[in-house]
Amino acid sequence: MRRIKKVLALLAVLLLALPCSAPAESAGAPERPAPILCTYYRQAGWGDSVQVGYVDTEGGLWLLTGNDSDLRWLQGEAEQLEYLRSYSGFTRVEQLGSDALFDLKSLVLSVTAQEGQAQSAADDAGIEASYAIRYDRDDHATSVLLGVSGDAVYENTTPDAQALYAWLRAAFPQVTSYAGKPFMGPAGFTPVSLRSFCGLDGVDLAGVKISGGVTDCEVGFLPLDLTAQDEQEILDLITNGMVTGKANATMVTGGTKVFHLEDRAGNWLCDIELYEGLLVRSDGMYYLK
Repeated sequence: MRRIKKVLALLAVLLLALPCSAPAESAGAPERPAPILCTYYRQAGWGDSVQVGYVDTEGGLWLLTGNDSDLRWLQGEAEQLEYLRSYSGFTRVEQLGSDALFDLKSLVLSVTAQEGQAQSAADDAGIEASYAIRYDRDDHATSVLLGVSGDAVYENTTPDAQALYAWLRAAFPQVTSYAGKPFMGPAGFTPVSLRSFCGLDGVDLAGVKISGGVTDCEVGFLPLDLTAQDEQEILDLITNGMVTGKANATMVTGGTKVFHLEDRAGNWLCDIELYEGLLVRSDGMYYLK
């Protein structure tokens, strides 16, 4: 099924490149597509190390590691974005497929900034920071901080930000991070029961009525004849399922299974919508376990 973005109007904007001049050490180097995600680690106290990974608008994953005294990683985010676009020493380490890139861009478009600043944490562990980058119609870049770990700690606790931060950890294992370590890094998305996630805590599910159907992008909703076993499987999912994090911020035009729950009196309790094993919500899709 064709996916559509919740913020489709910004899709073309995200694909625009950020105009910027090249750092002095790489003057004349060709510019690559604009970055949409960046994660870096810098140790300039008890060491001399820098590790930088970023993702561009076309799904390229780029990596740079070495001595900070040689690479001269910059401090401000505007200067860092210029560096990412222009410095010739980056190595492409992976190319994302179209589906994976689509999901990733949906999260970048949807992620929101949170108030708060990084707080002091460890000593001499170095600093890791990760952020998402968006572009407006005039090609101006806006960054959203996702997390900081090491000598300082900060976590954007929105599900989109937590998903992007976790994705960067998996995509760039070469970039040192203290994620998940107490007092040193973001804790990440806390798994929550599907029952609680859907607002069913304390609701008596005995005798619940379940109906279901499949959404079709052309026909609409097609009812299904559920067997007793089907209904029990849905109840088991609600009782035992866990939501473990956000997968994307996209919607689909069809192909989802929707299960409608009512109590004995016919009062609506909730709808459970699933797409290829993911839980569909108004803000995107979530992983289920």
